[in-house]
Amino acid sequence: MSKAHLPPVPPANRTTKGPGPQGNEGEISAEIAAANKESKERHLGEQGRQGNVKQNTTNQGYQQDR
Repeated sequence: MSKAHLPPVPPANRTTKGPGPQGNEGEISAEIAAANKESKERHLGEQGRQGNVKQNTTNQGYQQDR
């Protein structure tokens, strides 16, 4: 049996609690879509703790052992 496509859940195993099926499951609002797009386009090399990883892990060549 392929795990790429699981079989549907039998009716006896379905719950009546929770949000249930919604008409437009795959669709998201325009605001959320815009926020997701902006978050993907930002340059992590210049932000926060991850911003200077390359700078801090690149050999500077200054340390000399005695």
